[in-house]
Amino acid sequence: MSQKVSNLQLMFLVANFIFSSSVISLPQIIVEISGQNGWLVPIILLPMFMLIIFLVFGSKKKSDSLKKLFIIGEKNSYWEKAFIVVFLLLAVLTFVRDLRGLIDFVASVLLPNTPIDVLMVLSILVISYIAMSGIEVISRINMIYFVLLTFIVLIMPFFLLNEWELQNLQPLPSLRTVKSIVHTLYFSFSWLAEMFLFLIIIANVNPVRQARKAAFAGAGLGLLLFFIILFLQLSVLGTKIVREATYPTYILIQQINLTDFLDRIDLVIVVIWMPTLIAKLSYLLFAVNHCLSLFYKSSTNKFLFPISIILGLLSVLLFKNTMNFLHYSFYTWASLGLILEIIVIFLFLLLKRKKIKILEGTG
Repeated sequence: MSQKVSNLQLMFLVANFIFSSSVISLPQIIVEISGQNGWLVPIILLPMFMLIIFLVFGSKKKSDSLKKLFIIGEKNSYWEKAFIVVFLLLAVLTFVRDLRGLIDFVASVLLPNTPIDVLMVLSILVISYIAMSGIEVISRINMIYFVLLTFIVLIMPFFLLNEWELQNLQPLPSLRTVKSIVHTLYFSFSWLAEMFLFLIIIANVNPVRQARKAAFAGAGLGLLLFFIILFLQLSVLGTKIVREATYPTYILIQQINLTDFLDRIDLVIVVIWMPTLIAKLSYLLFAVNHCLSLFYKSSTNKFLFPISIILGLLSVLLFKNTMNFLHYSFYTWASLGLILEIIVIFLFLLLKRKKIKILEGTG
């Protein structure tokens, strides 16, 4: 029996794919390129993502009545195999990047004296255990922690109200900034478009007819939270600090000081944020195992832990240090991730179009 994901859980999964990993360091490259106008990026990307979601689901009538449009791996055709291969590559590379980002953050901020090899093994044990439980468990864990994280991000502007310096947002956008913003969109799209990782599990959503609304809501929520963090970084820290800081979001939450004895609220926020990133990594590992299962026509978890160990070793061995990893994340991933995401979306739309023709022909 296939596992099911509710539309509410899908909404929070989509929002998590946008927010949890990109919030670590992506604001740094956004502000580096577009300066104080970087807060425009999530606003501009919102209608672009909405359009792609509309294309994925198509008209409401078809998405309501033809659930078979979203089942991948049933026919085992050439195009389905191509989609699974590209999606598998995207999931693997995203997992390696996000795992290394989590490890470097913990090693730099929380446990500076712990070797990254040890952090990798501990992370893999937790991630693989959750991934083995299935998509239902991953979705529940993600929803619990992401709801808490959403609440915290929404009230952060009030906690930091006394720290706002709106002159940091000047000068306002003009025609001169168009080129820099377009350049920033290129570097940001591959990170924020990871929301389309949900394509592999659309058939598991129950009911499917509400999945489009859930995807719309998730995209809006994820971009809203990212906008709030980016806007606060610019208004509170200023462009100079954000450009030079490796983890500008962590520096931002360190500015929260509720009382004299609650001056380490940043640790509480990090403890709530980390499970959301672990949930995303668990989903990616589940997606990798799911893609392999579609090839072998056998749903099993016996290869999941060895695969997770291999990917964990790759995340450590592929990057010499944090700066090498950040260079890959900002520059290499901008092109590589964008290409893979475009191919995944194109192949999905192609498969859906072929299934529509087949169903209309038999109907």
